[in-house]
Amino acid sequence: MIRILTIFMLASLALPVAAGDLEKTLGRSSLEVRAVQLSAAMLVDEMNRERARHGLAPLRLDSRLSLAAEDRINDMFDKRYFDHVAPDGTPPFVWAGRRGYGYRAIAENLAVGYRTSSNLIEGWMGSAGHRKNILGKRFEEVGIAISAGSPTKQFGGPTVVALYGSR
Repeated sequence: MIRILTIFMLASLALPVAAGDLEKTLGRSSLEVRAVQLSAAMLVDEMNRERARHGLAPLRLDSRLSLAAEDRINDMFDKRYFDHVAPDGTPPFVWAGRRGYGYRAIAENLAVGYRTSSNLIEGWMGSAGHRKNILGKRFEEVGIAISAGSPTKQFGGPTVVALYGSR
C-alpha cells in the first residue's frame, strides 16, 4: 500500500484544502495527514510566554538575525550537517556578523523534527543550554529560520535555527 505523506504548513501557508477533501480525492487508505504548526511568530510567542513566566522582557523578532538564521540553515543544508559548528569549523555567529548584526551577546538554538511550536519550546525548555538562551536576560532580539526538511538523513524535518542577540 502506498501512503502519501501530506504536510500542511498551517502557520505559513494558507491553502484552502481540508484533509477531508484530500481523502475524497486520494482515498482513505492512501492518505496520512501530519500537520505542522510551526512559524517564526508562533515560536516567538511561545518563547515570550516562558519569558513572561520568569519576569523577563519579551524578545523581538529581528530581520537581520532572521536573515542570519536563514543563511545558517542554508549552510547546514548545503553541507548536509546538523550541528552548532559547520564541518569547515565555521561557528554559528559568523552569520550574524555577515548580516551586519553587531552584537554584544549572541546564542543559538537548533531543533529538528518538532511539528508544533509548543512542542519545540517545551523540548528546548527541558534542555539546560536551550532554556538558558530562551530565558537569557541579556537577549532582546531573536531571528528564526524554519525549513520543512532535514539537512541529514539521520533526522526528519522540520529544522529550526534560532539566533538570540542583543546589541
